[in-house]
Amino acid sequence: MKKVNFAVSLGSNVTSIYKAGVGVVLSDKSAIVTTLKGKKEVAMYVGEDAITSGFEYKKVFSDGKIDFSLAELLLWEFFKKIEIGKRDGVVFFVALDDMKFEAEYRNLAYSLGVNTVYVLPSILATTYGFEIENIRKSFLLCDIGVNTEVAIINNGRLITGATIQNGGENIDNRIKEYILEEKGIDLTKESAEKVKNELATLLPNDERSIVVGGFIKDTTEYSSVTITSNEIFGIVVEEYSAISSAILQVLSSCNNEINQDVKKHGIYLCGASSKIVGIEKFFKVKLDLDSISYRPEAVTMIGAGQLLDSPIAMEKVILENGCN
Repeated sequence: MKKVNFAVSLGSNVTSIYKAGVGVVLSDKSAIVTTLKGKKEVAMYVGEDAITSGFEYKKVFSDGKIDFSLAELLLWEFFKKIEIGKRDGVVFFVALDDMKFEAEYRNLAYSLGVNTVYVLPSILATTYGFEIENIRKSFLLCDIGVNTEVAIINNGRLITGATIQNGGENIDNRIKEYILEEKGIDLTKESAEKVKNELATLLPNDERSIVVGGFIKDTTEYSSVTITSNEIFGIVVEEYSAISSAILQVLSSCNNEINQDVKKHGIYLCGASSKIVGIEKFFKVKLDLDSISYRPEAVTMIGAGQLLDSPIAMEKVILENGCN
């Protein structure tokens, strides 16, 4: 196997890059401000600089779909900053649903001057981030972020899995719509996300509240409104019920031996949107499981780093999952 010394996670919100033997060398927003230079679109600002520039910025992912033209402009600047070149090898860790774009990710790397490139589901890196002791058994991972990744892994091999369009972004959008319809206040996406982060709960009778501001519907007048946990409780329960149903559907496609392994070992749960109050109890009841291993922090890049720092493990994962 050719040398692989950089792992790239091009996320809906944040792009992270890990360098073998060093650690995370870049973590920045997946945002860009572009301009025309002649007839060619070029980057003016990228990452956090794009968001704070005062100019209208674009996101590499919109409605869960990647714009490879914007991704090329963004990564060109990021790769230049950390000096990734044609002698380096890069592995892209992507959502399960984005594996259908494997050729496009390869061409993206080639256009940036990288000749050695692999594309792997990010959930495989998540496996190593959890440091699962008995990796030879079948186990289920659920990574709830902007969207949700559910997969069953055995001995480093992806058995089955799915990307589910339920998760943090959907909750943000539904909160924004609810407050506009019921309160007449048009929140920014950032304010809707703040409501989710501070109030979302899977426990009934939660009485927390916050005050947020936005424009009064169809006007330029600014006002504030109080939102309670109870008001968005239904939205949150619907989203996480959809996730639990998707987990059960993935399990239903597996044989009895795999289901028994998962029943015995429980599920491994992570992701930014898994930090919600009451999630462990909720999933134990919905999925009829006794055990949940829970790490809300970004275990995917931890696992990506462990794979990069262990060429034998990386080669095994690449070979087991049919990558060329």
